[in-house]
Amino acid sequence: DQVYTELVGFLGSDRADLQKAAVEATLGVVHDPSPSGGDGLSHLIRAGAIGPLCKLSSRPGDIGNDALTALVRLSSTGPSADQACNDLVACGAANRMTEIALTSPPAATDGEALEAWRRRINLSLAVLANLTRTEKGAVEFCGKSMPDEAIVEKAINEGNVEEKLKPAKPTLTLLLSRFLLPTLIKMAPNDNDDDESTTHKNTHLEEEDDNAASNSDDPYQHMAAILMNATAVEQGRKFVTRLQHKKKDVPPTSVLQLILPQLRSPNPIRRRGIAGVIKNCCFDKDSSYWLLHEVDLVKQLLYPLAGPEELDPDDKIGLDPDLWLEGPDKVREPDEVTRQCLVEALLLLLASGRRSREFIRNQKTYVILKMADMVEESEAVSEGINGCVQYLRRDEEGCEDGTSDRQVEEANRGGRAGGELLALPAPAASAAVDMQPTNDEDFDGVD
Repeated sequence: DQVYTELVGFLGSDRADLQKAAVEATLGVVHDPSPSGGDGLSHLIRAGAIGPLCKLSSRPGDIGNDALTALVRLSSTGPSADQACNDLVACGAANRMTEIALTSPPAATDGEALEAWRRRINLSLAVLANLTRTEKGAVEFCGKSMPDEAIVEKAINEGNVEEKLKPAKPTLTLLLSRFLLPTLIKMAPNDNDDDESTTHKNTHLEEEDDNAASNSDDPYQHMAAILMNATAVEQGRKFVTRLQHKKKDVPPTSVLQLILPQLRSPNPIRRRGIAGVIKNCCFDKDSSYWLLHEVDLVKQLLYPLAGPEELDPDDKIGLDPDLWLEGPDKVREPDEVTRQCLVEALLLLLASGRRSREFIRNQKTYVILKMADMVEESEAVSEGINGCVQYLRRDEEGCEDGTSDRQVEEANRGGRAGGELLALPAPAASAAVDMQPTNDEDFDGVD
């Protein structure tokens, strides 16, 4: 322990040469592949290395990048990773990493400087993604990076009126704009969107190598994980689902609707994070009607789960054409965690109420899930699909046997008199505005 204490002391030295040597020695410890390497990580964290490394991360050049690399490793690996995340929150890393991530890119003609900038941005957001894994870190980040309605709960509870009323800078909005800007992504020569060889192979920040964190062709890729972590708390979900009225003649939209296209990104890190955002938003039963009818979320969830299998003509009736028109060229989502998040999001929507289930059944959801389950290799994903199927195929309480299947057939074949399609009754204007649940089990109060 004495050795690590002295090393941390050198990290906080005023001499640049000692700082550089100490950071290099720290990198040697965090990259130690031996079984005792994990002990070294814990010793560094207990000795207080997070604070000095966080300060050094703001330094330009190699010393700053090396400090960021060490922070990524310390906050993602080993038994003391959560303690490292708490130390990052305590030393104000959320603000520091956000400032680094918002630095302007150099001129495109300066290739070397642009590569260094990409690497620095990628590392800072990787640290921020790890920091927000804990509830404390997520609340801290939401309170300091979102608009004024998302304020740190601690300040409110302590009655700090000035801090509570002080408008927060919408830095998350700025980060989001960078995340959605395709020009900041370095495209490989002859890049093919359908070829995942050009994307990151390693999508786990928690794996023992740092490929996912160090591959900086897509410097803002980890914003997806940050959004996922942020939406684990109420402030984050409000930010993502709040409707924004930007132009008078343009319908209002939300952050969630802006990021949904990232489910089709060639980068698996982006897809995984956005799938997690969707799942977190589906926990709010009050949002179910909006998610299903306004966001058209069922189609967005089913598209990655659809595959190249040929469907029967009867199965195509009532099924969104986008889910089967690609035919044998359609590629099912290859990432297991992404598939699991998508299936669990569907399961949450199905559990939100009877009318939600009726709507999802009428989308022919069972057809896609049935095909997906036939080739699913993950037991966890298969269990989630089975849970969805139980909701989809069962008859609602108080209904005759076979009612659910007949409802779907009538809805998609015009089984009612006059050949009209079965449609769910539109809610009254007052009901559309006031969607508060009548009980804790069902937002629509039907069952």
